[in-house]
Amino acid sequence: MTPPARGRPTIAIVGLGLIGGSLARALSASRYRVLGVDRPTALRRALAARAIARGFASVHAAAAEADVVVLAAPPAANLTILRGLTGAVRAGLVVTDVGSVKGPICREAARLRLSGFVGGHPMAGAERSGFAASRGDLFRDRPWVLTPDGAPRGAVARVRALVRATGARPVVVDAAVHDRTVAFLSHVPQIVAWALADAARGDALARRHLALAGPGFRDMTRLAASPRALWREILGQNRSEVGRALRAFRARLSGR
Repeated sequence: MTPPARGRPTIAIVGLGLIGGSLARALSASRYRVLGVDRPTALRRALAARAIARGFASVHAAAAEADVVVLAAPPAANLTILRGLTGAVRAGLVVTDVGSVKGPICREAARLRLSGFVGGHPMAGAERSGFAASRGDLFRDRPWVLTPDGAPRGAVARVRALVRATGARPVVVDAAVHDRTVAFLSHVPQIVAWALADAARGDALARRHLALAGPGFRDMTRLAASPRALWREILGQNRSEVGRALRAFRARLSGR
């Protein structure tokens, strides 16, 4: 593994799935020192791929060596990990996340008085999951939303630098603005992909001829392969804004 560049902070990534694994690959390629926290199998794969310098079973142990902690687990787990970090947070430690709903985790960070928390959401992904699906160029030229909500400038600067090192473009918005926007741009498209794929498979005649599908149907339903358990958490956390977006979508379908 290439040694870290002088002055680069150490990053601990909690969760080495598609997003966390891709982030680890991108940051290691940019000569950050990257620590991983996950199950043994994921850690072995990440170490073999040279995506991380060290693996940890404990979030607290990794945080003790890190300058920035990135929460890249599913949404509910990120909230639990954030609460557990309160006893390990020291002066100067920056915490960020990569979740697709920002309101709940930003409010929880404020309640816990974690002033070094900077909400984040890379606008990139794929329908596959796990470290095996990760790739170092996943974030290149993609927006990466930051919701600092009053975090110190130094903390925001560190997360911005991390984002830029992946090739992404940091974009700062309020958490509420983010959650309404992604309901239209990400969350409802996921629901529509499921609905369209299920409708086609549910019709006896169409189901027998799915091989006739062209690129339009394939593009529209690609997201249907995304992990449903993860998406149920995401949609549940953004329930109000997803409901608003679905009402708007239904109105357009009915010609209103």
